Amino acid sequence: MTVDVYSGAWWDEFSAFFSNEDLWDNGSRSLLLKYFAKFAVRDGGRRVLDVGCGPGIGTKRLNEMGFLAMGIDISPAMVESAKARQIEAYVSDCDPIPEEDETFDYVFCCTVVEWARNPYGMIREMARVIKPGGGVVIACLGPGNLPHEEALKRLRGETTNYNMLMPVELHRLLLDCGLKIRSMTGARSSHVSQETYAKLDWITKSYCSNLWIIGADKKGSLR
Repeated sequence: MTVDVYSGAWWDEFSAFFSNEDLWDNGSRSLLLKYFAKFAVRDGGRRVLDVGCGPGIGTKRLNEMGFLAMGIDISPAMVESAKARQIEAYVSDCDPIPEEDETFDYVFCCTVVEWARNPYGMIREMARVIKPGGGVVIACLGPGNLPHEEALKRLRGETTNYNMLMPVELHRLLLDCGLKIRSMTGARSSHVSQETYAKLDWITKSYCSNLWIIGADKKGSLR
């Protein structure tokens, strides 16, 4: 039986891979955590929704940093793994996010929107559940770190859930959802020297990154 590539069952088989804590303790995901810690320093609440939390390692790290984080994920297996780590987590495909308007201070999302059927709809839901003055931090894969085999399927007419969202497109979607870009950063690809990378404009830099991170704010003030 063919598994729907947009179903949680498709992602269940990757639960063990994403349970590797080294993914968060070293490399680009550790950069994402450091970025989030600086982004969320404003006065106000610390409640965070981790969209696409996987087995909950990133959510756990956020809680260890002093945030009150919970997670949602499309994969039942990953949600069970998150719960085993004492993380509050629920199964959801984010259509819609099963939370009331203006519930969270921040949304945290790591390499999820590029696998969504409707990236705009997903980001619009993130914007809905954050409070005025809150923010979202979203990281997407840069062209320097594409899952090439999944991307190639679309060129062969095969079914794939990888939408090939580029950082410049993520930037535009955030603006279209009424959010204001505050800052951006990237995890430099090894084939680009640090000196060269530092001189690039942000669009070119994003194409030379393994991971591109954007922080955006919702109009208003946290209360």
